[in-house]
Amino acid sequence: MNCSPVVLQTHVAQAFLPVFAAVIIVLLTRISLPILSLLLCSCDRLPETYPPPQQRQPQALTPDPAAMMVEMNDPDAAQHIVKDIYEPMSSSWRWTAKQPTVRVLVYAADNVKLSVDFAIWDEGFKQTGPLELSYFVNGRLLDQVKYATSGYKHFEKAVPADWLAADAESTISVDVDKLYVAPQDGVKFGFILTRIGFLR
Repeated sequence: MNCSPVVLQTHVAQAFLPVFAAVIIVLLTRISLPILSLLLCSCDRLPETYPPPQQRQPQALTPDPAAMMVEMNDPDAAQHIVKDIYEPMSSSWRWTAKQPTVRVLVYAADNVKLSVDFAIWDEGFKQTGPLELSYFVNGRLLDQVKYATSGYKHFEKAVPADWLAADAESTISVDVDKLYVAPQDGVKFGFILTRIGFLR
């Protein structure tokens, strides 16, 4: 068979055309997919813009009135105790000695009252008789009260504003004139303290 060069070229071109087309399709697919992905990502809308929120002054915090009161069953009560208050006996109260003293942060000096909740033990009262308690704020005598009976007691009295300083610690102490002495071990007790501090 005698083939001219032109016919031969045509047969070769026809034979390689499907292969060449397949290579071109693969190359275009591999190149076009990343380009298409980039184009799709760049079509994303920018986020909307908003003006900044209106600026306001923060509200002044009003301290909790209970913050100036030391509850004897509070976990942090020991941080306020200065002296003469015994460890708790798994209860909401503690025994005191001669002059139980606590330290309290005062957040305001005006319209403040000293408040103490306590009890005089019946058995101890049989030994001591009537008790006189003296109430002190920052070393100044606020009041003296004589208690002729045992049982639950509450003391509350206004504290002069010039005795206190706002945002400063103040000391509160209660002096008991007579102590109960335990016959078995000689330990001395004053009264049973539940809470002590300032009210507003």
